[in-house]
Amino acid sequence: ARFRRLTVRYERRADLHLALTTLACAVICLRQIKRFCP
Repeated sequence: ARFRRLTVRYERRADLHLALTTLACAVICLRQIKRFCP
């Protein structure tokens, strides 16, 4: 889950790109929370 689709912007619509970026940030934050709060 290295979010390869976000490294190169395949989506032409800005709102879809923003949604995927927001989702990736949420997943990263959730992983960090799980790591520090078992």
